[in-house]
Amino acid sequence: MIYVRSRRSIVTLGVLSLLCVVVFCVLALLATRLAEGWMAGLPLGAGALGAMLALTWAAVQLRSWPSSKLGFFRDRIVVVQGRHEMRAMWELMESVTLSDPDSWPRVRVTDRLTIRFSNEPPFGFKPAQFGLEPAACRDLILRLRDDDRLRSRLPEFDSARDLTVAPIVSGELTRPRL
Repeated sequence: MIYVRSRRSIVTLGVLSLLCVVVFCVLALLATRLAEGWMAGLPLGAGALGAMLALTWAAVQLRSWPSSKLGFFRDRIVVVQGRHEMRAMWELMESVTLSDPDSWPRVRVTDRLTIRFSNEPPFGFKPAQFGLEPAACRDLILRLRDDDRLRSRLPEFDSARDLTVAPIVSGELTRPRL
């Protein structure tokens, strides 16, 4: 249920592409200074152009990356937008809607998800900032709110440690050596 995406491969591709652009441009410049070097400068220039295209693609991919974090836990949902963190306990949610809060009696559907609570002020967020479709996000939250057995499959909440980037460890269990 927890979906982890890493920017590492896109950043690595961008850095390597930038390095290739610089190296190919320098080599093409040096080759054109030789007597018959223009013949070698053309393929090196083409290599620099290809690396520039890869660099542009990596920059676009990084730019379109969701800037916010959304975490589903056994007892709550956590929304982190920049430095602002909002938590909502599943049991306290009264309604989860995509309608504009002030649009009654003419209900107006928006792309902003609003969660209302029994004894707290409502909060809202745009699921598109997390890379999610608004209607699908609303349906998932409603399903998790209403189904205890489904929520029991989610991890327990462990404060900010669950929302920070930690190295992925795999392999056999090891004992710490003193």
